[in-house]
Amino acid sequence: MTQENGQGEQPDENSSAAEGKDSVAGHLKGGMKSGDEAAKRKAFGAGYELWVGLAIGFYVIYAVTELVTDLVHSKIRLPLEFESDSVAALEFPGGEATLSGLTQVTVSTADLATSSMVFLLIAKVALILTFIVAAVASVPVIRDIAKGDPFTSRSIRALGVIESFIACGSLVYFGAMVLGSVEVASDLDIARDVDPGVSTVQAFILLGVVGGVELLRRCFISGQKAQAELEGLV
Repeated sequence: MTQENGQGEQPDENSSAAEGKDSVAGHLKGGMKSGDEAAKRKAFGAGYELWVGLAIGFYVIYAVTELVTDLVHSKIRLPLEFESDSVAALEFPGGEATLSGLTQVTVSTADLATSSMVFLLIAKVALILTFIVAAVASVPVIRDIAKGDPFTSRSIRALGVIESFIACGSLVYFGAMVLGSVEVASDLDIARDVDPGVSTVQAFILLGVVGGVELLRRCFISGQKAQAELEGLV
């Protein structure tokens, strides 16, 4: 009877060993799989950067395409603010209309001086580069937020870079566009009838964007300090 019981227990031990091997193998496979997924996430980010990149990328592609197309056809677009009906009147087959406020116009490059073209190109390129730099600098912030640890020194530095480039790029854009539009109005002999293509509303929007980024950066600094205090208590 004792021999029979010993023989009966042997298959149970073999099955337990087989189950142990299967569990270890499954654990190793699961670990390798999770490790591969973590490596992919580390290499390509959490995916949130893609949406920001697409939004900025579409605008940059549109702006560059518009600029290159205009230059190929020997023309350039710029905003002007019309105030006089003498140059803002439009005649249509069904009636008349008048341009008012900030309006985008297309001008032949043959009618413009070299200085006008230089100022306009500086303004357009500065705006495109500002968007590109802001998009690239926002990647670390988005990655840290996606990982659940937003209050990092890297994110704070990135927000500072974004704020600085938006402020500097916008100042270059506004300055070059004001000088360029004044030069264009002088070249077209309508300097007394139009104002530069920069409005007060745009300036307030710029101040709001820069102020918002700075407010977010200060919130991140406060969050980092609070997080450090909590970790010290724990």
